[in-house]
Amino acid sequence: MDVIIVSIGSFGDHHPLLGIGLALKERGHSVTMLANDYFANITRHTGLDFHAIETIEDYYSMLRYPESVGSIATSQVRPMRKVYDYLKHHFIPGKTVVVCNTSASLGVRLAHEQFGLPMVSITLQPMTFNSAYDPPVYSFFEYPAWWPRWVYRGMMELVRLLYDFLLMHHMRTYRKELGLGSQPRRIIDWMVSPQKVIGLFPTWFASPQPDWPANTELTGFPLFDEGALSKNALPEDLEEFLAHGSAPIIFTPGTPNQRFAFFFEKAVQATTAIGARAIFITKFKEQIPDNLPEHIRFYEYLPFSLIFKRASLLVYHGGIGTMAQVMRSGLPHLITPWGFDQFDNCKRIRALGIGDMIRASTCTVETLAAKLKQVMNSPEIQARCRVVAEQIRTATPLADTCRIIEGMSELSLSRTAPWQLNTPYHPAHQYEPDATC
Repeated sequence: MDVIIVSIGSFGDHHPLLGIGLALKERGHSVTMLANDYFANITRHTGLDFHAIETIEDYYSMLRYPESVGSIATSQVRPMRKVYDYLKHHFIPGKTVVVCNTSASLGVRLAHEQFGLPMVSITLQPMTFNSAYDPPVYSFFEYPAWWPRWVYRGMMELVRLLYDFLLMHHMRTYRKELGLGSQPRRIIDWMVSPQKVIGLFPTWFASPQPDWPANTELTGFPLFDEGALSKNALPEDLEEFLAHGSAPIIFTPGTPNQRFAFFFEKAVQATTAIGARAIFITKFKEQIPDNLPEHIRFYEYLPFSLIFKRASLLVYHGGIGTMAQVMRSGLPHLITPWGFDQFDNCKRIRALGIGDMIRASTCTVETLAAKLKQVMNSPEIQARCRVVAEQIRTATPLADTCRIIEGMSELSLSRTAPWQLNTPYHPAHQYEPDATC
């Protein structure tokens, strides 16, 4: 089977798909990844074939305003034509299966509609489903318990209308060039595969809801990062630091975040106040205060799968990939959300009883120090973290995901049925993966 994996986004978006691609390759399949040229080296290092669909300049452009709705829409539209053209020339009926994350789905979905190629949508976080039964949280605002469901349905409809406003012109123009019919409304629903959706999170993290796509299966957190490629080695100076003192608190704001300098400054003072050691991780060195004290180390990147098990607490943005690594390590979470899925993920972490939240922009050194001590030293949080870590360690998400994708190779499509307007989701096919795959 030839698998083409299309990935758009930051490291948190790319790593899960890279892990899936490597697992498929180890099972004997041919795998090619389409992604930003920024990820060329790490992808080829795994032994997978790579094709660039965006430039490194495009990647840094996305990082300038990562949480803005306009930036998100642009990052989805920009690779659309290149993805479609690549699939047009490389899709082999009966042999090729295409896997993509939501950000990369426009070009894939158009090719699916035009050529009938088997398509698997990968969803990394529950909020992508825009459920009125489990409504996603977009900010620090907590929904009142007395709100009726029609309010949530209205909210989700506004999200769909916003996507239509941002993307409809681009889609209408390109569909006309391709000779396709008019673009159906509710692009955010249309862009997801009508055949198979895989949620890379477990049911205990987010339970399936009545308004999720009927063709959805959950497999669990893939838990892949570059630690799998680094021969389980950390920098020598870091090993020495870890060996001579208490387990440090790790602070990391997420790959795209370039506006976290104020919080790093508070973290220096807060850790000094409570006598804790710390590690700062960010790719943007200009955010780090000058002349760090002896109890703090800074690194541009560390494999989370290796360093988290040596830490005492994670203070981070709440991105789903980092969150899964924290849960596997059995560490408490202190989340400082700033956009994307982070507020919604934070809600779920608090519901699980394994961490808490603090507003990075409004906290003081004193409140940060108090929150660090509270979360790090809570027996209840520590106990819940151990339970969750065990649940993750006993799961087999990559193998389960591969079996579903392998089942798609047997799915024969002629053409996608005409889109039924006003239908939130229309799965064209249902199937059960072969248990012997």
